[in-house]
Amino acid sequence: MIIGLGVGTNLTKATKDGNNVIVFPSLVVYGEEKDWSLKGETKKVYIGEEAMVVSQTMENVEVLRPLHEGRVMHQSYIEIARYAVDKLKGKAEVIATGLPVKSSKKEREDVSNSLRKALNCEVILLPQPVGSLIHMGKKTGVCVDIGFGTTDVVVLFDMEYLKGDTMLVGVDDIYSSLELFIRNEFGISITPEEMAKLLLDGKEVGRIRGGKRIVVRREDVMQSYEEIVKGWVDRVASRVKMLLEGLSTSIVENLVLTGGGSLLPMV
Repeated sequence: MIIGLGVGTNLTKATKDGNNVIVFPSLVVYGEEKDWSLKGETKKVYIGEEAMVVSQTMENVEVLRPLHEGRVMHQSYIEIARYAVDKLKGKAEVIATGLPVKSSKKEREDVSNSLRKALNCEVILLPQPVGSLIHMGKKTGVCVDIGFGTTDVVVLFDMEYLKGDTMLVGVDDIYSSLELFIRNEFGISITPEEMAKLLLDGKEVGRIRGGKRIVVRREDVMQSYEEIVKGWVDRVASRVKMLLEGLSTSIVENLVLTGGGSLLPMV
């Protein structure tokens, strides 16, 4: 089985057929066993959605996001990869995954070797945006991949790498600024996952504070969001324009915008 795996700073995506994709938070929690387990499960490692719940409700736990600004910071990256393979219910023979365009050769070798050893399979490692162009059947073009921690740009001609860049500007910049506004206005903090649901799905976010129910709705934050995202878009667009300077129009006209950040309003 060939698996496409994208371990992002905020979300992990995996597929075995290119159509059905599983998505879960890139979150690993190490902690003590729960006092009770109604499912009869005993474990000390929680991943994905369960890790998000455990991190908010249990004490004495270590909460890890294995990636920061596109770099693998912790070997819990392997826990996430193994969990993704298990959820796809099969034996991985080949894993195709990506790293930021400007990742070092050592980082690429370390990730490839770790995955190969832990999952006993072959590993194909690509610059992150390339997977989107391959999925769309484009051998020549430009892909701008807006992730949580970084924005990556790659330029291909006939499936050969020409140039690219990794910007330490991602969705987390928008979320951090908006989260500060929410804390100042409503007195609560919300997670990146809740922020995404608030902005993309319009789902309200609530907390119990001092016996009262405090709710944040999409319309409560949109004015502040629009001000934040306008400056953010200008920063990303100016960097992309510099990278595209001098390229053939036949390459640039195949420009693809992808990544979770491309779904945000006004992006």
